[in-house]
Amino acid sequence: MEENDNRQYQINISGNRFSISSPYGEEHVREVEKFLDQQISEVTEHTDAFGPTNIALLVALNLADKLLTLKKRASKFEGIEEDLETLCYRLDEVLTEK
Repeated sequence: MEENDNRQYQINISGNRFSISSPYGEEHVREVEKFLDQQISEVTEHTDAFGPTNIALLVALNLADKLLTLKKRASKFEGIEEDLETLCYRLDEVLTEK
């Protein structure tokens, strides 16, 4: 789906209704809606934070931590595909020389 092909969706996060626009389709929007609602529920259950702003900030902090952790893990694999292609090429050269 093209980026300009946004559709409107109604979502409900923690009892609050929002109208959003997304190019990724209904299924993706519902997954995001459910995931965020679950994150808010978890934070609400496991903290003494009071008020929607504090809870939203704690959820954002948790999600930022997860995102940065995933980025660090992914960066370890950057260039591996190119390295593997180079090794395959070299191996091919060695095997065809014999």
